[in-house]
Amino acid sequence: MHKLLLLLLAICHSPAWAQTKALFDAVEEGNLVDVRRLIDSGASLEARNDDAETPLYVAVEKGRSGIVRFLLGKGADLKMRTAGGETVVHAAAVHGDAALLLSLLDRGAEADSANRAGERPLFWAAGAGKARAAKLLIDRGAQINATEGHGNTALHAAADTGEETSAWLLLDMGANPGLRNVAGETAQDLARRRGNSDMVKLLEPRR
Repeated sequence: MHKLLLLLLAICHSPAWAQTKALFDAVEEGNLVDVRRLIDSGASLEARNDDAETPLYVAVEKGRSGIVRFLLGKGADLKMRTAGGETVVHAAAVHGDAALLLSLLDRGAEADSANRAGERPLFWAAGAGKARAAKLLIDRGAQINATEGHGNTALHAAADTGEETSAWLLLDMGANPGLRNVAGETAQDLARRRGNSDMVKLLEPRR
């Protein structure tokens, strides 16, 4: 009851920043009822938090598919970017919900857009061990050997974080294990530096 009263105060009497905070809190909690009430009462679809993320971005990042559908139905900007240049596809890739990622791509979200550091969604998916999301991104046109600002590929990301399933998938779909980053390291070099013998073996040059 106390929480509901605070929500109503945010809607009716509080400044816009309080309404925005209530909206982000509701998205974080997965509370579609409160999200709907706040949006219908004037909270901005394109409000930003301290990281310049919108409610849609946070909903995708948290895997709140019902809220994502609601926000998109209300006209939330699918092509928004955070302060770091990330898109909703970055958020979906690292969360790993393939169905949610597919729904965003089907609505026109870009599968292979880089953030300010040059990292593409595939890089994030591979490093997070989200192989299904990684495969979907590749199937939708993501460049498998694309590099970020330091010359690392998605395979480098998988090797660095020890995600063998991601590495196996990338190799199977054509990733080049011989590519070197700006420090001159291959993905196998990163795995060796991490002491991951299984990954080192996986990344042995294929004959």
